[in-house]
Order: sequence, then structure tokens, then C-alpha cells
Amino acid sequence: MTVRVNRIEKYWECCKVESECSRDKKGEILLKKAVLAILIAGMAVLTACSNNKTVKNDDNVYKYSDYEYKDEAQFYMKKNAAAAEKGYYYLAKSPVSSEEYKFMFYYDMVNANSVALCSNVNCTHDNAECEAYLSDEECLGSTIWYYGGRIYMIEKTKEKDILVSYDKTLRDKKTEKTLSIDGMSISSAWGEIKYADVVNGYMYYLLYSDSGMLMCKANLDNSSEPEIVKKYNAPFSGGTDFIVTDLASLNAIDNKIYINRRMSISLEAEEYIVECLDTDTGNIDCFIDITSDDELSEKAESKYWVTSELFYDKDDNMYFAGVDSSAWCLYRMNLKTQEISEVFKLDNKSNRNYTKLAGYDGQYFYVFDKPDLSKGKKNITTDDKNIVYILDTNGEIKDTLEFNQESTKTTADVNILGGDRRYLLVTTTDTDIQQFKASSELMSKYEELKKRMETEGSSKLAQVCLSAVLDKADIGTGNKEWIQITPE
Repeated sequence: MTVRVNRIEKYWECCKVESECSRDKKGEILLKKAVLAILIAGMAVLTACSNNKTVKNDDNVYKYSDYEYKDEAQFYMKKNAAAAEKGYYYLAKSPVSSEEYKFMFYYDMVNANSVALCSNVNCTHDNAECEAYLSDEECLGSTIWYYGGRIYMIEKTKEKDILVSYDKTLRDKKTEKTLSIDGMSISSAWGEIKYADVVNGYMYYLLYSDSGMLMCKANLDNSSEPEIVKKYNAPFSGGTDFIVTDLASLNAIDNKIYINRRMSISLEAEEYIVECLDTDTGNIDCFIDITSDDELSEKAESKYWVTSELFYDKDDNMYFAGVDSSAWCLYRMNLKTQEISEVFKLDNKSNRNYTKLAGYDGQYFYVFDKPDLSKGKKNITTDDKNIVYILDTNGEIKDTLEFNQESTKTTADVNILGGDRRYLLVTTTDTDIQQFKASSELMSKYEELKKRMETEGSSKLAQVCLSAVLDKADIGTGNKEWIQITPE
């Protein structure tokens, strides 16, 4: 175990040196010496195994070594994950724990494994003392970004919201700048709704107060103060006894940012607005501005327009979900013409309570269909399956992913964290998902934790959190297989 941890420590130190030296040409000699020392020291462990996979010694040769990484808007990743040059950063629970703590992990595509971003050799990575642990205040909304070789997140204090960054190892913390303006703050109370995104070296984000909303931008490449892009005033106060519904989401793709807003304009009516900011020109176009009684509103199921299930393509098309009495539908709306078309329809929706547009990567849509769990797991049958339908942009099913547990045939709890053109990244708290079961080592730790908690009379629940990736090149080939990357 010590050998593996030491190898990981050397790996992260190498990343840190590389990141620092790339910003300072004078450090070139230092970089060469450091790399040489690491190569020499690592000779004895190059054949060591991690997660039963042989460690590779050449990080320039791996499955996607030809992939061209770009610092772009990562519309294909969920809030709690970010793509990097040779891997993915993601937030997840500890592999074995009874706490709801979040830890930062890194999936290394070169070595095909995940590691916790913690340098402590003796750390178990399951408590708040771990260097990889991030509280809700340290990482607002469990949202992360990766840009310019650094990891970004928003730290929330009692007084203000602060943009902070870390190096690739989750060290070298820097306070970049204050994001709050005039006492306004970022809200993270709306689940997976995006409130910020990074485009062309700027973070665009939304600030809220009782009087309205601000869209702002902060330059990530210098220390300048954030700028206000647009002010949105609250159209309706509602009085002291009425809670105003005012929600907005921000979604970026390429150089465009789409802002969806739903707000109260009276006690009976709401207004829906869809705008697009061109970050190159600064122009803002309003595509949709309708009220809840508008014909288009009824047709487009506008209540879904401010959710995490919104995606956009590069041609000003908005994709969203709608549900009627018999089916779940994926719709495409061209924002310029307001024409709505049906992309995909899932019938027999009456016996299911959870279907979600879980992702879009520019090539595929991922529709996650989950059975009705309200009837209890004991009443789940073999016909009740956890399935992800992989659709092309025309709505044709190219492949399916089944997430039932093998031992019980009941449904599993799976979180789809997204992915670029390389892999699909998921986590799950179930132990025997098809093709990536928990290892015997993890199960032993799990059983030990359960017994200890029972002895102590704890009301908490012991859990195992697994991580896995799917090579997207295998989609539609009939030869796909999950690669388990759970940290051991």
C-alpha cells in the first residue's frame, strides 16, 4: 500500500512542477531535474499495480493521447465534474463511509485509475481531515471548473462569495477575487441548475437579491474586478405574504451563453425568457419572452425551461423534456424560429416516476429512465430496469446501458457525471452494478464499518461509492464494457 501511495505522491508532485514551470520559462532547468529525479526514483514501482491495472510509464502514449484538449465551455460535464488534459476531476463520496462528505478525485486516463487529491500517506480519505475533503462552504453547490491548468470553485463566507483556485493536486490555493457585488450573492439552492460557467477565460455567473438579478463576468487571467454584464429587475414584489418565484439558469456552449429565466409577474402568472449572450461581441439577443398563458408556453412545457435538463447545440437549438399522461418526450426548439419538434418519445410513462435528460456531449443524448421506486424495492420486478438510452442527435437509439444490480435484479442508484468525446463517467452507491462490482477489499471495509456502527448504535447508513467510465468509442459496437476506477 505504501508503494502505491508513494507513486501517486510522485505523480501529483510531477504535475505540480509541470504546471508551475509552464508559467515560468526560467524554471525549465528545474523541471528537467525534477522529471529526471522522478523517473529514476520511479523505476522500482513502474510495474506496480493500482486497482489491478499495470501502471504505464509513458504518459504520452495511451488510448486518447491524440485527443486535442481545449479550454472551452464544458457543456458535456455535470456541475461536480470537469474535464482536463488527461483525465477528469470529480466530486464523490468516499469509497467506504457513513458520512455524506464530498471528496475531490482525479481519474487518470494514462494509468486508468482514480486517486483522491490528498498527499497524506496515512489518510483513509473518509473524514473531514482529508486534504481532498470539500465542505459546502468551500465548494458552493459542489461545482468545479478546470481552466488554464487550475481547478476553480466558489467559496462562500457569511459576508461574500469568493472565487478560489487550486493547482492540479488541490494544493497551492489562491484567492482569485470577490464575486459578490453590492451585497448580492450566488444561490446554490436549486439542485443541479447551473449558475455559472467558464467561457474564453471568463467566469460568467448570476447574483441574486430581493430586488433582482445580475449577470456578471470575472476575468480568470488577471486580478481585475468583476464586471456587470446585465441587470435584471424583479418585475413583481408580490407583497409580504407572497414568495416570488424567480429562477434562472446559465448554460454555455462555445462562445455563447444561454440564460433561461422564470419569474412571477403577478399572483397568477409567470414570465419565461430565453436570452443568448455572444461573449465575442457582448451582444445579448432575446429569443423567447412569453407569459404562462401564451400558446407557445403551453406547447413547450415552459415550466421545464429552467432546469438542469436543458441543453443547447451550436445552432441555437434548445433541448428540453416534457411529460404528458402517457409518455416522456425530448423536444428540440429552434430559438430563432420558435419551431418545436419531437426528437424522442418514451411510451408507457404511467408506471414510471423518473426519466431524465441526463446529458448531451454534442454527439449523443443520454436519457436516464428509472422505475417507480415509491412502491418499495421489494416490489421491484425484473422488468423494472435502470436504463440509459444513448441517442444520436436525430433521436435514434444507438445503444442502451443497463444499471440493474446483478445479485438482486433491483434497480441501482447511478449518478451520470458526463464526459467529453473520450469517456462517460459515473458513480454509484450500489455494490454490484453489472460489470463493476465492489472489490472484496472494499466489501470487507464495508462490512467492518456496518458491524462497528451497529455496535455503536449509530443511525447512519454505511455506503460504498463506486466509480466507473465507459469508452465512448465502444458505443454502438456491441462490445462496450465498464472500466471500474474506484479508488482503493
